[in-house]
Amino acid sequence: MADFDLIIFDCDGTLTDSEYVNNRAMIEILEEEGITQYDLSHAYKHWVGTTVSGILLQIQMETGKQIPENFLKRYISRVAQLQNTNLRTVEYAPELVAAAKAKFKICVASNGERNNVLNSLEQTGLMVNFTTDSVFTKIQVKNPKPWPDLFLFAAKSMGAEPSHCLVIEDSAAGVRAGVAAGMTAWGFTGSSHDPAAQVQTLKSAGAHLIFDRLIHIREKLGL
Repeated sequence: MADFDLIIFDCDGTLTDSEYVNNRAMIEILEEEGITQYDLSHAYKHWVGTTVSGILLQIQMETGKQIPENFLKRYISRVAQLQNTNLRTVEYAPELVAAAKAKFKICVASNGERNNVLNSLEQTGLMVNFTTDSVFTKIQVKNPKPWPDLFLFAAKSMGAEPSHCLVIEDSAAGVRAGVAAGMTAWGFTGSSHDPAAQVQTLKSAGAHLIFDRLIHIREKLGL
């Protein structure tokens, strides 16, 4: 474990239990536009780890309906509203992050909307371990996960070589991005709604190890 200089955490579904909030907000705004065929089951299966722009493009292709220009603004606002009452940390996330910070450089790299990511870290109390300069989001790079751009940008910004970086991710897109960046990628299934299936998904994506609880990652790191 001494080979790691930097640990890069995903946010949604890895540190914060925010997949429900994000997907609920998306479904609510879609329903306001008369697009009612999507539910949480579909969201968890198809949208986890992807970007809002990617989801909306997929929906436009599937439904043939145009998404209004103010959709993203409304989505971000709705997520913020739901975060106030529905957001919590993933079990053992505060303990893992605090312990990791004492031994390694740490940062967050997320495909989420920047304001929502920062707000979720603030709402859950995790932001005390980071600064705005150590929270990286897709808006800062050309290509989001599963491309390696975001992780490579985070590593460069934090002064770490990719080969000495550990990525902790709950999505296939995130694992693929970490592997493509030349980093060690550990998969996490503890927030998945179908953990057994997610194990296979993360294995196929190239995860080097897979954990069902964050406390086991802490133990593996010797923290």
